[in-house]
Amino acid sequence: RGMAGKEEAAPMIVKGQDGGAAPPSPLRIGLIILMYLCLNSTLNLLNRYTLGHAGFRYPVSLTCFHLAFQLCSLTPLLMRPPYAGTHREHLSRSWKPIALIGVFMGLNIGLNNASLLHLSLSFNQIIRASIPVVCAVCAVFVEKKVPTPAEGLGLLLVAAGVMGTITGSSYGTESTPNEFIGLAFCLIATLSNALMMTFSGKIMGGEKLDALRLTFYTSPVTLGLLAPVSVGMEWDRMIERLGLPTPPGEEATFHTGSGLLTLVFLGCCNAVVYNWVHNKVIAVTSATTTTVLGNVKVAMLVLFSRVLFGETKDWSWQMLGGAVVALGGFALYSFAKLKAMRKAAAAAVRDEIR
Repeated sequence: RGMAGKEEAAPMIVKGQDGGAAPPSPLRIGLIILMYLCLNSTLNLLNRYTLGHAGFRYPVSLTCFHLAFQLCSLTPLLMRPPYAGTHREHLSRSWKPIALIGVFMGLNIGLNNASLLHLSLSFNQIIRASIPVVCAVCAVFVEKKVPTPAEGLGLLLVAAGVMGTITGSSYGTESTPNEFIGLAFCLIATLSNALMMTFSGKIMGGEKLDALRLTFYTSPVTLGLLAPVSVGMEWDRMIERLGLPTPPGEEATFHTGSGLLTLVFLGCCNAVVYNWVHNKVIAVTSATTTTVLGNVKVAMLVLFSRVLFGETKDWSWQMLGGAVVALGGFALYSFAKLKAMRKAAAAAVRDEIR
């Protein structure tokens, strides 16, 4: 899905942020995408470890910590030139889509974290593997961007391949309590994620709002939505959990007191950089391309983790076949996007000649 008012870009070929600006170099694009993939992976692992193994079972409060840290860390930067003095103009023009993005972001992050309390990580990822398809459907209604048949087939193959890879890797996993609740949370989070990315791509394209401003403006909206839920449902239990001392004679760990706060702080640092880079990737490629990259990353992580941890004996044909299908879908999608971009560029040259 491309940005509003512009031609869509191939995954590794980018449009400028305005009509006359030169597009970023391929090296810079590659670095941004690499940062996105690394930060996405580390944030998922940190959240899962914090919410599960470390016993910090307060997903909404964890999200609020991330957002509050993000707001505090970005405020000094955004109050200096060239950003100072421009906020009123941007907010008066774009407050409605910014508010929508903030609400969808809150639903996505909060409900996805909450779903991990009731679903296995594998089941969660199987559902969220459908995000590229959902995102493309949302783009049809929000931006009037209709994918070509080749693009649509590529998206379906990517989603199906990732689902197959994860299913093959989680065969025999036991169900968790309240799985239906987790499923509902994850489905709503998936739709919210697609809508958030669709509106983000639109506002950064048509409204000329950069990724850093968008990250900053949406933080208080999302925090204001989730903070009352955190206070009402989790605050007292969370404070009690953080106050647990380390048992005498045992070394401090990430499971109690200051060690647990350190773990939360690491997640905050990861989240603020990831949220900016995530918006940046949407700006330089497209929302659908970003979700496709994320899906291919999931499939590759499932396979590579087996190699890293010596679990190749657990590989199945379903895992390998799913990865091949996902990569094939990615190749088809990339080829279709590149072809569409070249066609649009040729049409623009013909118009200039006329």
